[in-house]
Amino acid sequence: MQLRAPRIVVLAALASMTLQACGGALSKEEFIEAADELCEKADERSQDLEPPTNPQALRVFVERAEQITTRLVEDLRELEPPEGDRDTIERMIDKIEEAIGYLPAIERAARLSDVAAIQQLGARLQAAAAEANELARNYGMEKCGRAAPAAPEGGG
Repeated sequence: MQLRAPRIVVLAALASMTLQACGGALSKEEFIEAADELCEKADERSQDLEPPTNPQALRVFVERAEQITTRLVEDLRELEPPEGDRDTIERMIDKIEEAIGYLPAIERAARLSDVAAIQQLGARLQAAAAEANELARNYGMEKCGRAAPAAPEGGG
């Protein structure tokens, strides 16, 4: 019971920030605060992902990682950044989406035991994620600028 009160407060705060976004552009500080909250929640959800040790586990890992990250992208797109910062935020979100896009190909390559493809795709995923993180950090975000969990390596 004691854990419910803080969770409700956090959810109410997130809902409040999302509603603020519907009313117009947020200030830079408000946007950073709201985006970092969303990224922290996504990070908490990703902590439950088990590193894959076989093709079935990799499939589950990819599905969950896609769900978590796609939800984050959707939530970030609902926030309205300050007018002059929209291009920066759009580039950041596009890089997150680019990283997400590599996950199914990594899973397919793992099913085929194509280690070279897994490594190549993993490097591309990491590069896109690193660019998104750098854009977030340069904008002033802390939680959104942290490194994401490493891409699955083998799955075989």
